[in-house]
Amino acid sequence: MTVDLGPAPVATPAVRRGSRGGTPTPRPAASGVARQRRRWGMLFVLPAAVLVLLLIVVPSVQGLYYSFTDWNGRTAQWVGLDNYVSGIFLSPDFARIAINSLCVVLSVPFGVGLSLIVANLLANSTWGRTWFRAIYFLPIALSWVVIGITFAYLLSGRGPINALLSAVGLGLFSQDWLGGETSALVSIILVFNWSYFGINVVLLFTGMTTADASITEAARLDGAHGIKMFVHIVIPQVRRYIELSLIMTMTAAITQIFALIYTMTSGGPGVATTTLEYALYTRSFSLGHFSQGAAFGILLFLVSLVFAVVRLRAGVKADDD
Repeated sequence: MTVDLGPAPVATPAVRRGSRGGTPTPRPAASGVARQRRRWGMLFVLPAAVLVLLLIVVPSVQGLYYSFTDWNGRTAQWVGLDNYVSGIFLSPDFARIAINSLCVVLSVPFGVGLSLIVANLLANSTWGRTWFRAIYFLPIALSWVVIGITFAYLLSGRGPINALLSAVGLGLFSQDWLGGETSALVSIILVFNWSYFGINVVLLFTGMTTADASITEAARLDGAHGIKMFVHIVIPQVRRYIELSLIMTMTAAITQIFALIYTMTSGGPGVATTTLEYALYTRSFSLGHFSQGAAFGILLFLVSLVFAVVRLRAGVKADDD
C-alpha cells in the first residue's frame, strides 16, 4: 500500500532579509567568484605596482626632499626654499633659461601647422603617397643623439651648409650657425621641429583618411574648395588629431630635448640654448649642486603638470561644446 504525498518540493535559492526585516533579497551567487577575481587581479598588478613605487614614487619623494636641503650626495642639511629662491629664481641666468624654454614650446604650433598642410596635400594626392609617408616618417626612427651629431656637423662653420651657400654665391651669409646666441637657439628649434615633423604628418594624415568622406563630398558639391575646404571642413574633422600632435610635441619640447642640446651646443654659447631640462643636468653634474638640480627637476615637473591640466581642461570644454 502506497501513500501519495503530493509533488516534491522545489528547491529555492538561499535568501536573506534586509537589515529592517523587509522583503527577502536573493543572495548573490557569484560573490565568491568576484572576490577571487579581484584577488587574482591585485596579485597580477602587484609586481608592476612595486616597480612603479620603487622606480618612480620613491625617487620623486626623495628629489622633493633634497630640493629643500643642501645635499652633497652623502649628507643633507635643511635649507628650506633657498634652492628655489637663490638657486633658481634669483639666478642671473634663469630669465634666459625660461625664455629659451618658452621659445621652444611656442615654436611647436608652427611645426604642427606645417605638418597639417603637408598631410592635407598627401591626403588629396595619390601619386607617391606611400613613399612620401615613409620619407617623412624617417626622422622619428633616428635617435636624438644621431640627429644632434648630424646637424652639428651640417651647421658648423666648415659644414656642408656653408659650403653650399658659397657654391651658389651666397657666401656672405655663411657663419657658424651654432656659435651665435640667436642662430644657435633658432637652429635647435628648427632641428627639434624637423625631428617631430614626420610623426605629426603621419598622425594627421591618418586622421584625414579616417574622417567622414560624406561630409567632405557634400561640402565639395556645395562649392567648397581650396582654403575654404581646408579651414572649415578638414580642420574641424581632425581637431582631435591636431590636439594630440600639439600635446605630444609640446611635452617633448619640455622634457625630451636634452640629448639634442647636449650633442649640438652643450647649452651654449653661454646659456643661449639652455632650457629647464638642460639646466637640471648642468646644475647637478657640471657644477655639483645636486640640491639645485633637484629643485630644477621639481620646477620642470610643475611646469609639465600645469601644461597637462590646462590641456585636459581645454579638451573637456571642447567636448562639452
